[in-house]
Amino acid sequence: MNRCIITGAARGIGRAIALRLARNAAPHGGAWIALADQHLAELEPVAAEIRQLGGTALTLGGDLADAAFPARLCAQAVNAFGGLDAVVSNAGFAAPGPLATYDPAMWDRVFAVNTRAPLLLAQAAYPALKTTRGTVLFITSISGSHATPPLGAYSASKAAALMLMRQMAAEWGPEGIRVNALSPGLTLTPGTAAAYADPEARTLREARVPLRRLAEADDMASVAAFLLGPDAAYVHGAELLVDGGLAHTLMGSLPMGGWGRPAAG
Repeated sequence: MNRCIITGAARGIGRAIALRLARNAAPHGGAWIALADQHLAELEPVAAEIRQLGGTALTLGGDLADAAFPARLCAQAVNAFGGLDAVVSNAGFAAPGPLATYDPAMWDRVFAVNTRAPLLLAQAAYPALKTTRGTVLFITSISGSHATPPLGAYSASKAAALMLMRQMAAEWGPEGIRVNALSPGLTLTPGTAAAYADPEARTLREARVPLRRLAEADDMASVAAFLLGPDAAYVHGAELLVDGGLAHTLMGSLPMGGWGRPAAG
């Protein structure tokens, strides 16, 4: 699994995944990684690190809301690498707002990046992945399973991406293509930094996580490397929620009332 496309690779989780794959492949001849992001200038430092690790890096700038970009990205990667072993759809977009007044054009953009682009990229990569019996990894979100005001459009798009993953796994599994999703919980990245800029808000959020800390991008990269690698050869159609236990804290966050005392007789 040395030839890979990663979208949203300039920062945060995408960057961490790229570097983790490059480090893992370094003793085995190096990785071949196509890095895609709308922040093209920020991709070169990532590419430089991959090359220092003995890998090959291709940088491609573009907006995944552009329906033509996924096919162009895939074609360039396959042409440069002579094939493809994995696709990581990591790029994401969120725009907060109440659903009662949410702009339909913004709704369409959120879904274009978070749901349509992963489909188009996987479709473009399908012939190459069928040849190599490769893998597709969706980076989704805990918000895909848990309503997250005021990110209603984002939550809905990630929920759709999760079902797309399951549908794709059902249809492409017989071709030998594994398809899975990694859903991060509260993760500190450049894209989420503003949400944690207030120390009090950050402390409150950390307190809700049973592990009592926010995730780092490297926490997600290690799980992505597992899902993309041979140790996950029989993991298929799965959503791996990586949230430090946050999703299971709803009942524990409620006042216990009389349930805090042993029941009589």
